[in-house]
Amino acid sequence: MSNKVNFIEVEPEQPCWYCGRRRLSERERFYRVFLGDNETGIVICELCKGGFSTRLLEGPEKTHAAHLVFYVRRSLLGLERKLPEKITAELNSAVENYEAGEYSTSFRSIGFVAEWLTKKLFTKKFGELTTGEKPSWESSLGRLLEVSRKDKRTPEEALICQLFSLKWFRNKADHPSEYEITGEDVRLGLISIVYLFHQTCSYNLV
Repeated sequence: MSNKVNFIEVEPEQPCWYCGRRRLSERERFYRVFLGDNETGIVICELCKGGFSTRLLEGPEKTHAAHLVFYVRRSLLGLERKLPEKITAELNSAVENYEAGEYSTSFRSIGFVAEWLTKKLFTKKFGELTTGEKPSWESSLGRLLEVSRKDKRTPEEALICQLFSLKWFRNKADHPSEYEITGEDVRLGLISIVYLFHQTCSYNLV
């Protein structure tokens, strides 16, 4: 069976094969599932669309991830006005590649966004630096961590530590490694990025 999943939007005549619910409003979308070029006869709702792909790629025990991806997508819609278009595009690409099973590619996008956020945090804290003074991503995180440990009013230290973990995974995705990026790694990356943006905006850190 091909792992390539295609979805064609349809007017549902039956409930979602996954969750059993019927359309609750006219705006909700339902899709018929195709594996390769073959129609399966299965119709699913928009909430379960990502879960069907995950079921094929990672097994039926991972279908709950559909709800996490739905949360991530909804959160990104709320953040779009606050983020540059390029960053929004990278986040959407990360989600799309995750749903396609391209986990390393997905984490490269997550890593790009995490590095961009690090630079924003660094500039907010230390000001603009000249080209010759610009530190590496790791050096920037080290300086930010040192300063953040002195401020107990915000969760800044936790945010910097989270960025350190995303950097580790991005490096594994970028370079030949014995470690293979998994769907679980990408789910951690996606939820971490959403959390980081919500917290940095909430505490005016960028």
